[in-house]
Amino acid sequence: MRWFKHGKWPKALVWLHHYTIVSFVLLLVTGILLYVPGLHTPLIPYLPFIYDVHILLGIVFGVTLIVPLLQVVPATKRLWRLDWWFPLVFGGGIVLTGLLLWRVAWFPARWRSASFSWHGDLSYVLAGYIIIHAFYKTFSLRPRANSVAGQVDVDRRRFARYLGLGVLGTAFFTIVDPGTALIRLFQAGPIAGSAGGNGATTTGDFAAYYTVTGGYPTVQLPDYRLRVDGAVAHPTTLTWSDVNAIPSYQETVNFQCVTGWSVANVEWDGVHLAELVKRVQPHPNVKYVRFYSFDGAYTECLKLSEALDPTVLLAYKLNGVPLPVQQGHPLRLVVPKMYGYKSIKWVSRVEFSLTPITGYWEQRGYPTEAQF
Repeated sequence: MRWFKHGKWPKALVWLHHYTIVSFVLLLVTGILLYVPGLHTPLIPYLPFIYDVHILLGIVFGVTLIVPLLQVVPATKRLWRLDWWFPLVFGGGIVLTGLLLWRVAWFPARWRSASFSWHGDLSYVLAGYIIIHAFYKTFSLRPRANSVAGQVDVDRRRFARYLGLGVLGTAFFTIVDPGTALIRLFQAGPIAGSAGGNGATTTGDFAAYYTVTGGYPTVQLPDYRLRVDGAVAHPTTLTWSDVNAIPSYQETVNFQCVTGWSVANVEWDGVHLAELVKRVQPHPNVKYVRFYSFDGAYTECLKLSEALDPTVLLAYKLNGVPLPVQQGHPLRLVVPKMYGYKSIKWVSRVEFSLTPITGYWEQRGYPTEAQF
């Protein structure tokens, strides 16, 4: 039974259906602004607004995909097969992976990590199709009447089958993530190999590496120094040997980036801030811990209670190997209960203080309280 007779669709639904491509193009633009560091860094004060617009456009895009289900396509109308199954399969996958990224608390972190890659890949493929589609429409190219494409009549059942294929296929690739499994099978060594200052390589599925200076600072381990000072009884400077002599801890936690992607079950090795507290003995009125990077620009700040959380580490190993340069070699902060921008890299100084500072990313619009 048809929900609406042919030609009697509500005008709002007709408008949404006609603007499927428009909503997708706007989705692609806002998604690129959120993902590409060189673009989104200057837009940090506006990122919450851009993110909300991106979500709204995603909802509109999802609605436009299912609007034809409300009406059987007339049997007399000849349609290209690609005009139906391609946007449905890939568009349905984009909507599903977008849902996984949007409602992060509803799904396992492992799904969200894989869905970030698939969300982008499916978007690029559909964008390429739209360019080809626009070319054909612009020049009024049509299939021959006796060709396979020219004889296709798409009814609601076939439409639903195409859409379901996209959703189920994307769910399979997101949960199973065969792409990563194949890389592990055929590539010797770590997945995303990138040499650090000590020749170490990174493992794990980090979607991006961020730096605030346009490059990755390096230091030789014999030259590394960690200053621990501020409002303390015994300020000190630790060599790399001193850092390694501090009792170490290991934890496996999820890493969540504020731009939407996450990495499940990341294994970190490092030292707790409580060990530094024992050594320098902060004054009783200390309420904050300031962190500084030897890149000369990156700063962060935590409340003392936040810094002493059992999950917070000054980490020097990632998944069993020393940190690569991109991950903050030789020492970085890890704050699992907050977004990744709080986990400052290339740490060279820890300062206990009575007052806070505004960190690098907070100066550019990110919230100081970064719990997700």
